[in-house]
Amino acid sequence: MKNNFLKSGLLLGLVVTMAVSCKKKEETLPENVDLKTEKQEHQENFDCRILGVSTSGPSTEGNGQTAVRWPNGSTVKVRFKGGSTFVRNKVKQYAKSWEPYANITFSFVADNAAADVKIGFDEPGYWSYLGTDSKSQTKSMNYGGFGTSTPETEFRRVITHEFGHALGLDHEQAHPDSNIPWNTQAVYDYYMGAPNYWSKEDIDYNVLAVNTRTGLSYNTYDTKSIMHYPVQARFTTNNKAIAPNNTTISEGDIAYVRTYYPGRN
Repeated sequence: MKNNFLKSGLLLGLVVTMAVSCKKKEETLPENVDLKTEKQEHQENFDCRILGVSTSGPSTEGNGQTAVRWPNGSTVKVRFKGGSTFVRNKVKQYAKSWEPYANITFSFVADNAAADVKIGFDEPGYWSYLGTDSKSQTKSMNYGGFGTSTPETEFRRVITHEFGHALGLDHEQAHPDSNIPWNTQAVYDYYMGAPNYWSKEDIDYNVLAVNTRTGLSYNTYDTKSIMHYPVQARFTTNNKAIAPNNTTISEGDIAYVRTYYPGRN
């Protein structure tokens, strides 16, 4: 879950500066989709900030960066760029599933209105920028594979996950306590091939990276988190799968966002 946020009020304590990579989080694709002929890496022009982050303060729920967190209690404006009414309504439905727990409101505005999160549908695959990094992007989230035949569990899994990123949550497998015994060569072989065709850098960033504790907020590592990638047995040296079928917000996710964005009952 919760390599979380990057931008909250500063905590008391020693403050250090660190460079933060303003890069979107990409998601894996179903194995029956091959995008080799059409998948292009979408790059935005942005300046990576130098941020002040606290090295002390409470360790709470999750695994989170503290520089992209929205101000607590914010209304985050969301705008669509394309997409059918059917798919738009699914996005609205599952984006709102975070609101009972996180003290953030997603307000969906007109297509020509100013917005913090901008959702497109024109690229293959699913991805999102983290938290307030969304604001500086012309497009900050993408759903390139949805339609009327998409299973409901897939809508729920993907949209809830991407809006977790929009809140500032990172991939749960990057939690410093995850201790996943990766078979790294198997991971590279898989993700470099169909349907993802990722570079080694993409794989390191989206799958294998493990965060340090500096400047981040954590709870207990949660294999049930909606933010955890499914780890196939062949991707581990002990041949054990991890988080194979997470499709909804976990109890750990709920506990974390309640402390990260406090104020909801």
